Amino acid sequence: MDKPTNGSHTPLECATFLPATQDTTSPDEVSTGVKCFVVNLPAFEILKLDTKENLRAYLAEHNPRKRNRVHEAIRETIETEPERFITRNSGFAIAATEIEVDDNKKTIWLKDASIINGAQSQGEIRSWIHDTFGDELPAGGAEPPFFVRAEIIVDPDPQEVVETAIARNTATAVKSISQAGARGHLDELQASINRVYHIEIKMKETDEDGYDTRKILQYTRLLMPFNVSKNESAAEKLRAYKNPEQCLTDFSQWYVDKKKDAVALRKYDFTVQMAPHAIAEYEFWERNEAWNGHKIWENTKKGGRACRRDKAKKIIWVSPGLVFPNSRVR
Repeated sequence: MDKPTNGSHTPLECATFLPATQDTTSPDEVSTGVKCFVVNLPAFEILKLDTKENLRAYLAEHNPRKRNRVHEAIRETIETEPERFITRNSGFAIAATEIEVDDNKKTIWLKDASIINGAQSQGEIRSWIHDTFGDELPAGGAEPPFFVRAEIIVDPDPQEVVETAIARNTATAVKSISQAGARGHLDELQASINRVYHIEIKMKETDEDGYDTRKILQYTRLLMPFNVSKNESAAEKLRAYKNPEQCLTDFSQWYVDKKKDAVALRKYDFTVQMAPHAIAEYEFWERNEAWNGHKIWENTKKGGRACRRDKAKKIIWVSPGLVFPNSRVR
């Protein structure tokens, strides 16, 4: 099949013993302009897709220690009973803005295609295929090692694709940092910080690099005065110390409510504007000379490090647990 000319499309070759796709579009999806298909694909084909719209990438891509029991179970099925993979795996969800189907050639073309659920399964398949075949994959037409099943959601609305990705990942405990990043809640926070520091903040849980966004929101919450927070309760004073996830949840809610709630707008604007100053304040105390002259043990009873000294025995860094006492920040 010749490549369509009306955009960037990804070709996927389907199982040869069935039609290229099964149209499962419901009346509700018709009413919202969405189409839905189910397709069986040779395992090689799923590697053609990226995960740009998925809330989290393959967890073990950069750090093998992040492989968990789920990853191990996926790999075991591939190695020992590959013919059972399609039955035991919950399948992939793929988003695209357009689809073109050629049943005769068992080929589909997807525009702006991305996996929105199944990144961990794809990562394990990719790892196994690399271990088995190396960098030279079998030539086209080779018998696939096993098949995978995918639901293809064709939705022209990018924001709805984000919401679908969030909903499809809720059952797998995707952290709210990924949801906030996907919804654009952190964009202005990042821009404000970039005006002072050339650093990136974490936008999703699988970001290996970047400043911990929850920490920034905690630091800034500590600086928020009553005339902004409108809350003098003990719970409000302790929240920044005790609950980084709540700080993120609250910030996201302020973002949502800021157009209709003046208090939410003040809190949101304060956080965005003060974030780089909160970072500076934290780092000032993290390396402050005032820590010298006190009997601070370098190592903790649990094997952690409470502070770091230079060759002259001067403290040049203290742990978050001292700068930010009683917090759960690590």
